[in-house]
Amino acid sequence: MDEVRAEDGGIALTVRTVTSEAACPDCGGVSGRVHGGYRRRLADLAAAGQRVVIDLLVRRFLCPEAACGRRTFVEQVDGLTERFARRTPLLRRSLEKIALALAGRPGARLAAHLSIPTSANSLLRLVRKLPDKRVGVAPRVLGVDDFALKKGHVYGTIILDMETGERVDVLPDRTADTLTAWLRAHPGAEIVCRDRASAYAEAVRTACPGAIQVADRFHLWKNLCEAVEKCVATHRSCLTEPTEDTASDATDGPTAATKEEVSVRPEGMRVIRRRERHAAVHALYGKGVPIQAISDALGLDRKTVRRYAHTATPEDASLATGSRRQGEIHAYSPYLHRRWNEGCTDSARLHAEIVELGFTGSKRTVRRHLQEIRASGKPAPDKPKALTVRTATWLITSHPDHLDESSTLKLKKLLSRSPELDTVAACVRSFAAMMAKRRGSDLEKWLAIAEATGMKPLQSLARGLRQDFNAVTAGLTLEWSSGKVEGNVNRAKRIKRDGYGRAGFDLLRLQILLAD
Repeated sequence: MDEVRAEDGGIALTVRTVTSEAACPDCGGVSGRVHGGYRRRLADLAAAGQRVVIDLLVRRFLCPEAACGRRTFVEQVDGLTERFARRTPLLRRSLEKIALALAGRPGARLAAHLSIPTSANSLLRLVRKLPDKRVGVAPRVLGVDDFALKKGHVYGTIILDMETGERVDVLPDRTADTLTAWLRAHPGAEIVCRDRASAYAEAVRTACPGAIQVADRFHLWKNLCEAVEKCVATHRSCLTEPTEDTASDATDGPTAATKEEVSVRPEGMRVIRRRERHAAVHALYGKGVPIQAISDALGLDRKTVRRYAHTATPEDASLATGSRRQGEIHAYSPYLHRRWNEGCTDSARLHAEIVELGFTGSKRTVRRHLQEIRASGKPAPDKPKALTVRTATWLITSHPDHLDESSTLKLKKLLSRSPELDTVAACVRSFAAMMAKRRGSDLEKWLAIAEATGMKPLQSLARGLRQDFNAVTAGLTLEWSSGKVEGNVNRAKRIKRDGYGRAGFDLLRLQILLAD
């Protein structure tokens, strides 16, 4: 080292080599004949919070072997220089780790803070230069799952070694043909963990007919909860706790006026429109028209068309939208109705009162909420408390030990009001016991019970489980599940968000496979 000096807010080290000979990189011949020299400037890791630049004098030697195609060569210092590099290997590896962890712009900001400034594009180029993983034989226990590259349009597939948790490969789509080709090129899989996707099941059956397919237990439970939610929505009339008035009305039976009112009550326009749309979508979907084409022809959103196409009846389509129509104002309805009946009908004053109780909505919301009562000219009704579909589903599908005393009482009252939901709850308990105790041999018995309930959502679930019977049985019996794969899918989503707008599939694939 000849000199250490301050330069442009950093540290510059002037150094030179002291060896008298070097080996040719092509033929390996050792030469001591110096042809010339020049200076190289190499960026290195920061020292004491300041940038470090190494001003290195290197020599060019003449190759001693006449048969060698290289006439001259430049000496390289192990651990310090590489051909054509302007960074030291230590700095390059550090920037690669930053790029893999944070991608371009966030990585560039962190690098500047660490006094090793670089650009976002340089970091992405470093990632693209990293060597790709080479996969020979597939792992014995394989996990596959899809993740969205562009949600609703483009999906990829991640492949995992379930025994080690190592990411094996990432495929550009989730089709059966692509996974089949990969499995044939990398034989050796004995157990394949997957979700309920039919494309993956077909690929494994085609490429690895002897492999055991394991359906993920999380997805099985999720399918059951969705079926329970549909059952609850079908019996939503049982969610309201009966009051004394409704109980007496039920005892006395409907009056003649009530019967007449029910018989002449017109069907709502929303119900009529829903039926018309459902019929129009099924008329085209039954002819094989794609969902996007139906969306363009009927002027409906693609998600709406998909919901109508994948439900058997218009009522099922309405249930598929969920039950989140209760706004924040409904939580304050008992207070507003009580104050209204006490004589306070000023919506501005009522708004001020519930704001003190925690309401964050506007005066207009309160005025709209009270408009129907004001127009009727009658006292505000004392509405009985009703469970939402989502809350009732949660009560039925939760572990009994996770429910407090109040929730347990609500569930008990709900099941006492509805024998059908009591039957659904019994099916949920038996399925949970079968899954927790890994009694996959009881699946056939459970399917028969679910089909005998007469509940269409449970019957539909049973049909789907029968079509994937072996994989579901293995999922309820073996220890393997797709938990590790789901964790890596979440991680892939974070990586995708970090590289939003910049990361093509090649860059995203390398980040998923190589990042710590």
